[in-house]
Amino acid sequence: MDMTNPHGGRPPVPKRRRSRKWLWGGPLLLAAAGVVVWALWPPPPPPPKPPPAETKAHMETLALTEIHEGDKRWTLEAKNADFLKGRNQIVIKGVKVEFFGGPDRVVRVQAQEGLINTKDRVLTLKGDVEMVSGDLRITTSIVTYQPGGRLLLAPEEVTLEEPRLKIQGKGLKVELAEKKLVLAQHRLTQLKVQGMELKP
Repeated sequence: MDMTNPHGGRPPVPKRRRSRKWLWGGPLLLAAAGVVVWALWPPPPPPPKPPPAETKAHMETLALTEIHEGDKRWTLEAKNADFLKGRNQIVIKGVKVEFFGGPDRVVRVQAQEGLINTKDRVLTLKGDVEMVSGDLRITTSIVTYQPGGRLLLAPEEVTLEEPRLKIQGKGLKVELAEKKLVLAQHRLTQLKVQGMELKP
């Protein structure tokens, strides 16, 4: 009788330790899947390129004349100017312009600054704008010249003064070809008679 096995029969087989390889298999598979997913995921877009440096040409003085079909439309003088090629614009300072409405009519305009669009030839003047034609003096803050209709447009408050008359309003249109002024909104009219002002 084998005393090492009190129950008789074959001695018990010692239990084998279970392999723990499967414990590492899951994370390894997930890590591999992550690498595959990362490889298939589209890369982030590259950062936007900085805008190109604007091409600018500075001029100490500027003199321009517009002639259309042999007729002189306007002449311009500015103390200094910056030509912005990418925007088709000329920024001007210390501006004086003469607009011609015919051989006997000239509207002289001066302003602190302005902007010329070299593509459509629209001219914008702003800052203490003063327009003079004969005895008429007009003051406002901004004026735009539209070459298509040969119009001077002053959308803000305007004051029109003559030796015996002062008119205040808003929205003035000067039709150079027709030699006509149109005031959209009338505010006040003052008549000057021998040093006195009458307000109708």
